[in-house]
Amino acid sequence: MNRRVIQSFGFLKTTAIGGLFFLLPLIVIGVLAGQVARIVWVVAVEVNGFLPTQTIVGYTIVIAISIGLIVFACFACGVFARRRFARKFSESVEKYVLMLFPRYAILKEQLTGNIGGEVLRNTLQPVLVRLPGHSRLGFEVERQAEHEDAGGSVRESVTVFLPGSPDPWSGYTIVVQSHHVEQLASPFGETVGALEQLGRGTQHLIHRYRGNFTSLETMSR
Repeated sequence: MNRRVIQSFGFLKTTAIGGLFFLLPLIVIGVLAGQVARIVWVVAVEVNGFLPTQTIVGYTIVIAISIGLIVFACFACGVFARRRFARKFSESVEKYVLMLFPRYAILKEQLTGNIGGEVLRNTLQPVLVRLPGHSRLGFEVERQAEHEDAGGSVRESVTVFLPGSPDPWSGYTIVVQSHHVEQLASPFGETVGALEQLGRGTQHLIHRYRGNFTSLETMSR
């Protein structure tokens, strides 16, 4: 009896968590839409005495002004974010957000890969990791400069996240020597997309983007 209750509770918990992550993008879109609607309403009230807001032209002007205000606010925040103390503040906030919501890092990487362009680049660099008997796609997380290992040899180690498939974010992290890692010029989104399709297109991706970068070990010299 207790076992059935525990299994039922586990099923309900797993389903509820899955539903939460399914609804999360819709919740974010809804919140953003609500904020935009609030801005549009404030602008409409302010310009009601000067523009015919009940007409198509009036609505168009109000929406254009609202979008302009949002873009200006983003630009102002971008200028503020360039300050050193602003970056430190943002990093501190992100640490607490990651403690409460670990998937924030994933959402940030996906958003950066989709709309970052040349301004914001992903911190996770696609790489090809050569392991005994096979190779795997991965993402470089960080590296440690050349140091002596226990045997006295000078090494450079790389921390690599090996993604899963079809869920790229269900993988695990390994630390390998830099000569086992080869950098790929593939876009972040395209690499994740191949993994989400059970690896379909992976060999074409490697063949297409391999060789555009030299190995990480060569680049670091």
